Amino acid sequence: MSISPESSSVGRYFRRLSKGFSLFPLLARLCSTKSPDDPVEVAEFALRIPVIRPKQVPSELIQFASMVANKKPRSVLEIGTNLGGTLFVLCKLADPSATLISLDLPGGRFGGGYRWFQALLFQHFPSRGQRLHLIRDDSHKLEVLERVTAILHERKLDLLFIDGDHTYQGVRADFEMYSPLVGTGGVIVFHDIVQHPADLECGVSHFWREIRIRYRHEEITENLNQGWAGIGVLFT
Repeated sequence: MSISPESSSVGRYFRRLSKGFSLFPLLARLCSTKSPDDPVEVAEFALRIPVIRPKQVPSELIQFASMVANKKPRSVLEIGTNLGGTLFVLCKLADPSATLISLDLPGGRFGGGYRWFQALLFQHFPSRGQRLHLIRDDSHKLEVLERVTAILHERKLDLLFIDGDHTYQGVRADFEMYSPLVGTGGVIVFHDIVQHPADLECGVSHFWREIRIRYRHEEITENLNQGWAGIGVLFT
């Protein structure tokens, strides 16, 4: 009998799942139910579940979730998925017929690289009428951009969430490559716009200060001195 090289990781993952919530089938059923109307409920659910918990300040995530619920985007691209908590929020609050794309780099230094068995859980996030595409690759590759464009079938994005490579060069590349896919009236969202400690090499705040002056924008931050997180929204 052959054993997956990631089988020990699978065991650890499902032990965490059992400890954090109960049983995988129960979580899967909850993730598959019709999206609730209350964005607070959706955000708080994601924050309660250890195996998908987003690396977000709770008050910021709730405010962002409210924005998504009001907009009901029909086409979404998330760059940087990690444990999937923010993807869960996007799926549950997007339009019931939305196309959602997750783009995540395996082994990414900024928290990327979910395992293949986590993708099994993510596939329960969208509602029946939605389509979720999971791409595990480098967002900076031209062929990956072409793959995303092909999925969209000439449609424009309503929401682009950039939370991948946090270096200045990395976040700038994601913006320059994927922002042209966002349509008029859409939003481009950045995570981690608050100034981080220098040793973390997070250049998002630097790029955010440069780019925000070109757009109508909003900052969702609990505390500017919190040293991490913060959400920036550009309105196109």
